[in-house]
Amino acid sequence: MSPIITGLLLAIAIPIFVMTMSGRVGVLLAMKKENRLDQIPLRITRLVRFGLGQRRMVDPEEFTPGLMHVLIFAAFLVLQLRTLMMFAMGFSTGALELFTDLSHPFWLDQPALSGLYRVYLLIKDVVAALAVMACGYYVWTRWKVKPDRMTQSWEAYLILGFISGLMISEFMFGGSHMVAARVAQASTAPSLVWWEPFTSLVGMAMMPLGATAAHVLGTAGFWIHLTIVLAFLNFLPIGKHFHIITGLPNVFFQRTHSTGKLSTPNLEKEEFGAATVKDLTWKQGLDLYSCTECGRCQTHCPTYITGKPLTHKAVNQDLKHWLWDNEQWVEEGYGPNHVKEGLPEIVGTALKSETVWACTSCGWCEQACPVFIENVPRLIDMRRYQVQVKADFPPEIQRVFEGIERQGNPWGLGQDRRDEWAEDLALPTWGDEGGPYEYLFFVGCAGSYDDKQKKVSRSLVKIMREAGVSFATLSKQEMCNGDSARRMGNEYLYQTMAKTNVESWNSMGVKAVITQCPHCFNTIKNEYPEFGGEYRVINHTELINELLREKRIKLSQVMNTKLTYHDPCYLGRHNGVYDAPREVLKAIPGLEVVEMQRSKREGFCCGAGGGRMWMEEHIGTRINHNRLNEAALTLKHAEDPSTPFPDAADKKKPGQVGDYKEKGGTGVVAVACPFCSTMLKDAVNDTGREENIKVKDITELVADALETRSGAAGGVAPGTTLSAKPE
Repeated sequence: MSPIITGLLLAIAIPIFVMTMSGRVGVLLAMKKENRLDQIPLRITRLVRFGLGQRRMVDPEEFTPGLMHVLIFAAFLVLQLRTLMMFAMGFSTGALELFTDLSHPFWLDQPALSGLYRVYLLIKDVVAALAVMACGYYVWTRWKVKPDRMTQSWEAYLILGFISGLMISEFMFGGSHMVAARVAQASTAPSLVWWEPFTSLVGMAMMPLGATAAHVLGTAGFWIHLTIVLAFLNFLPIGKHFHIITGLPNVFFQRTHSTGKLSTPNLEKEEFGAATVKDLTWKQGLDLYSCTECGRCQTHCPTYITGKPLTHKAVNQDLKHWLWDNEQWVEEGYGPNHVKEGLPEIVGTALKSETVWACTSCGWCEQACPVFIENVPRLIDMRRYQVQVKADFPPEIQRVFEGIERQGNPWGLGQDRRDEWAEDLALPTWGDEGGPYEYLFFVGCAGSYDDKQKKVSRSLVKIMREAGVSFATLSKQEMCNGDSARRMGNEYLYQTMAKTNVESWNSMGVKAVITQCPHCFNTIKNEYPEFGGEYRVINHTELINELLREKRIKLSQVMNTKLTYHDPCYLGRHNGVYDAPREVLKAIPGLEVVEMQRSKREGFCCGAGGGRMWMEEHIGTRINHNRLNEAALTLKHAEDPSTPFPDAADKKKPGQVGDYKEKGGTGVVAVACPFCSTMLKDAVNDTGREENIKVKDITELVADALETRSGAAGGVAPGTTLSAKPE
């Protein structure tokens, strides 16, 4: 009878699963192609580390819930073999008696195999028990704690019930066999075997019920286990736990380059961005399938925390269900040629326009995601279509596009004024008779035109001259690198700027570039190679740190002040430069550096990235106010430890306007990005903290502390040709 029941269960469950999955797979195959099969050894390594090893699940901030997930994941892996054995039992004529006698399996007749099998049973027993505990933890967390990042839903409780049911039913099945074995040995004494300790405990609890009752419970456990497995299998493709199927593949197919690098569409082939779902790539579709709704993307997301209409978890769910609701746009068959005409556009149906434009591209969502979902590139693709095809974008960025097109900078200031910041410095220009030079100092638009950032440019020149760095600028010939245009969706304008710059620099023999803006740094380093621009790109904080290590500059002026450092997203999170700025600050005598809780990998955005520098914030609270409030609270706590510091409960939103009424401590907020400098200085003025807090670039602090050689402006006579390193 058992083979018939087992076969019937499979005959019902498998076809339903195949039909559901065929629709899901059909959508992916109809999406745009994308090569994710390069660097296979690296992908396998990352799959082992982040997929099987669950590395991102146990980050310090989310250690306990992450550890509980690891326990459940381990139980799934280990229990698969046991489940397959139980299905095999289901097709045997004596299914429920197959393992009644523990000496029955043939491998137990072999000492070596018997030992390995018992080690497996021990591991299985322990991880199954821990998984039940983890399910209990999650039920308690959802029911009582209700963390902000978790979405309350019946589905979560159902899945936790499924998981617990799988583990408990296996214990019941195994425990009933232990009871039968003891009865067969004419023993009523409890028995605890080391290789199945928890199953033994269940068996001991069954002993008083007698052999018949234990057999009934074991039989029930057997069929419950098989039924849950098949029900679970069919539930996966219709709920958030689809990631159990797609998560590991998504980790394997993660991008292998910097998160700061966007794709480069072929404009000649009219790749103008994502209008409908067929304009998304299959990897972007797989991302949607893989979202676990864990909410980690929200914990430090500047848009979510400040009340903007964007949470990446919600975007993923909206798009995923929109895909599922419209699977009929894929005709019978697979591939792009089987897509119906007249598909609805994503923006306006699945997502609102303000949602697409809210993102600052800070990258926290991607850094936090345990299955490596790539949220930012998908939104940028949607912006590309809105800008290049529909001309539908926030009105304030029109002048930015016009400024870059006409004057080579987003402010639209005259190109002939680009070198006014250095009129009295007699800087060498690349291509003049004084070369060759080791580095091109790419000043950047902010460093050339913004009054605050001009001081940083001059400070960096002072430091490089003191160290004897061989550099030159492009003077009036320098143009915007195009970062803002690209991230605001104007890919045509970006590619025009990028190709022009690369062609010019290559013709001049540029090999290495120094930048003082993380956005310039990221674009030139990670995105210009697509156009033939292969340069060694070094950020100014890395350069200064290198000069300090080589003792080419010395800092002697004492600064007795407290300081906290704000990590720029495009320097830190997107490019991993965390240590260099901090090492530079620690080298300044007398400076007391205190860290904000949201720092380094968890650093909070200033609100200017993704082109938001040029857009107004009309919704929610200001992102720069949130960040500055945290900085003020950090400095206040450094002055007076009795001042409340953001703890675990309010760590997510320590800077909400109204949460912190005082002006805060006194000190310096150090930055390493002109956008961050502008945003935080504006926040200082907006909140009336001008007398308490100063915002300074690391370069300015180093220049103020620099010990210079006497008799030279900025270390050596202006206009002197310098070698890469002094003899």
